[in-house]
Amino acid sequence: MKIEGNNIKIHIGEIEEADGWKEKEGPTPKPGITALREWDKKLLRRYKPVYNPVNKNCSSCAFGPCDLNLSRRGACGIDLTTQTAREALLIAITGASAHAAHGRHILDLLIKKKGGSASLNVADNTEVEAPVTRLITGRKPKNLKDLATAMDYAEEQITGLLACMHVGQESSDFDFNSKILHAGMIDLLGMEIADLAQISFFGFPRGDPNSPLVDVGFGVVDQKKPVILCVGHNIASGSEITGYAKENNHDVEIAGICCTAHDLARHNKSSKVVGPLSYQLPYVRSGIADVIVTDEQCVRLDTIENATKLGIPVIATSDKNAGGLEDLSNENPDDVVKKLVYGEIKGAYIPEIEKAGEIAVKTAVQLHGKRRRGRIDYIKESEKCTACGLCVQACPVGNNVRRIITEIKEKKELSSESLDDINSCVFCGRCESWCARKIPIVSIFSEILRKKLSNQKSKMRSGRGAIQDIEIRNVGAPIVFGEIPGIIAPVGCPIYPRGGKELVEIAEEFLNRRYIVTTSGCAAMTLGIEGNLYEKYEAEFNSGNLVNVGSCVANSHIAGAAIKVANIFAKRPLRANFEEIADYILNRVGAVGLVWGTMSQKAFSIASGFNRLGVPVILGPLGKKYRRDLLSDENTNWNVYDTRKEGTYNVGPVPEHLFYTAKTKEEVMTLAAKLVIRASDGMKGRQIKLAHYIDLNEKFYGKLPDDLHRFIRTETDIPMTRRNEILEILKSRGWKPVDKIPDPTLVERLSGGAKK
Repeated sequence: MKIEGNNIKIHIGEIEEADGWKEKEGPTPKPGITALREWDKKLLRRYKPVYNPVNKNCSSCAFGPCDLNLSRRGACGIDLTTQTAREALLIAITGASAHAAHGRHILDLLIKKKGGSASLNVADNTEVEAPVTRLITGRKPKNLKDLATAMDYAEEQITGLLACMHVGQESSDFDFNSKILHAGMIDLLGMEIADLAQISFFGFPRGDPNSPLVDVGFGVVDQKKPVILCVGHNIASGSEITGYAKENNHDVEIAGICCTAHDLARHNKSSKVVGPLSYQLPYVRSGIADVIVTDEQCVRLDTIENATKLGIPVIATSDKNAGGLEDLSNENPDDVVKKLVYGEIKGAYIPEIEKAGEIAVKTAVQLHGKRRRGRIDYIKESEKCTACGLCVQACPVGNNVRRIITEIKEKKELSSESLDDINSCVFCGRCESWCARKIPIVSIFSEILRKKLSNQKSKMRSGRGAIQDIEIRNVGAPIVFGEIPGIIAPVGCPIYPRGGKELVEIAEEFLNRRYIVTTSGCAAMTLGIEGNLYEKYEAEFNSGNLVNVGSCVANSHIAGAAIKVANIFAKRPLRANFEEIADYILNRVGAVGLVWGTMSQKAFSIASGFNRLGVPVILGPLGKKYRRDLLSDENTNWNVYDTRKEGTYNVGPVPEHLFYTAKTKEEVMTLAAKLVIRASDGMKGRQIKLAHYIDLNEKFYGKLPDDLHRFIRTETDIPMTRRNEILEILKSRGWKPVDKIPDPTLVERLSGGAKK
């Protein structure tokens, strides 16, 4: 153990504390990558990995590629199951690394400006700050230095996990899955660290349920002003742009796409939120921006190429995404501005974000009104089409691109089917790169979208950050006993299988049924743009309300809310007590995550973190490409211990799955209503949950659920209005009531027998 001044070193197996702070509750933390292996074993015995290999060969070492199909093994001895699990681990590590690197950049920047002893200010009416950090590391962070110490641990764990990818290391698919769950847990930690720092020092809302409503949509930008478009996930450069413009009285329009947009709006409510990731390519090609500033994560790799064609300079500010641009941070800012304005260079890499802010504002002001914005004759371009159909083959969401181009070519009005396809287009650009005639398909779609959405303006509530302790006290009991039927968390990417309106339908269905719906990231934008839900529903963390926590890193606050239910309502010790808290959440907190739009590695790592906490996650159809689901089967043992007495008790499939890929919105809604059912439900709570499950099945499938009998413990669980009908069904299935409803736990040391 080594303490130097106020510096705290974290080592595998122990946490060292400084400044005299010590939380007395809880066991000694053991933060190694196998520390929670026994908890993972409990989960993975219930929810067995079902693999979906995208590739059936391995090219990880110089012996490859090795064909692993038909039970073959690679030169190192690996089989297809283990290789698929290893690929999934790499996805999880990549996602966790992105958030940790974001957090490290923010911390280094703020420590340089404010000093390590600068105190955190996270949420009003809250004593349980940083629940994820305290649960995982055993430390209660008070300042930036403490967050940096926690980040040291996260980075150490990511390095250890990445080492497991090397040839001749891990050989078990179980252990790969355990490490996936560990990577997800570390991702929750990295996200919380990043957002706690941002909230404390960038002026974000501090757990405010009434955070401001901000403009969102394709048409929110005032094009009469110089327009700076920020793209990515890191607020640092955007805050400098905002600050420089304000200090120097430049009236510029600052807008964002993806999570940078969220955090710009949290930082300054006058900033405009254009929309999610799927708006990135059409908005760049619209030519609306005078300058584009990129930072990190989810920035399209052809942004510079597309911007250059329209004469839009690009300023890259992140060392993770320099874009091949020359580093001009040592040059005089006015000289850089001159080069950008006169087109001598297409862009510049400016990692010194103070200079980046100055250069972006000055360039936008000087370019505004002088640059010729490109427009294409999309009817003329469509005449090149030979209807070969390659574009249809390329589309990842199955849109009939050929039909759209053919209708334009023949100068017809677009059919409703074609308009629907354009609305559901994820603007990935694959169709265009496949086109043998080099038709600018995305530009054609962008022009149609620009005309259609030029006046698109909605409202989104800016990200509030953490859920306040007082809110948790109000909802803890009704969540645990089931009287609030559940928490539904639509998050993730905007790569929806059939457009964003389906996500709105899902969210509104549960809002109207009085579930708590909490959202973040691109999904949160979609609910504003496609459904204008923020003006329809209240925002307190309570029944029937819509809660936007913020950008991707704010997902940690959704996890934090579940953790705080266990800590504040149930008085479970928080400090380094992950297994007990996760066990509580799995058995008592009816929360379900929804990643209906699957794309990024981060979406997988976030979901894996929630899985380790015992929260099921439903994914859209493309979730199969994350390599594996975690599903129960007919052989699953649903026994739990009772915390009050000896013995084990079968509580049924609650929840039935942990990581599930759904095909349709109807499947999502019926499954989510089932996955919020928990072993601890009270009689009234189970009735409420089953009533919703029954009603949704009848609404979408015209019948009662086939597995209804598996969730009825005694006759008192049956919804009163359907009692006689359901009793007849139960009788026909040979159903028998259970002898006892236990106080459930999967952890034997917490059982009544062990306590004796």
